[in-house]
Amino acid sequence: MSLQAIVLSLISDIDDPAVRTDVASTIFFLRDVYMSGGIKDEDLRLELANIVSTVLDATHPELLPDEKQKKVETFVNQLMRAIKMSTLKTRLMGRYRPPPPV
Repeated sequence: MSLQAIVLSLISDIDDPAVRTDVASTIFFLRDVYMSGGIKDEDLRLELANIVSTVLDATHPELLPDEKQKKVETFVNQLMRAIKMSTLKTRLMGRYRPPPPV
């Protein structure tokens, strides 16, 4: 699943367009920081877990703590996988890109 699809599924229950945009842009900002090497895997995972947990608190307050934790872990694992895949693609494209013409 693509990063965009995962983010859309996370924010689909948020009614306010501004909040939806803020959540999505924050996740993509974290992806960009990760791609540039500015954040480690553990820190990225922690930040994503905080975002997902906050979204689930707002959109699904009826979830029991165990259910919520399972959903958070599932979303974070999906987000991490998608971010790592897009990072891999970008790094490989940069590595094998032909040099600019002289």
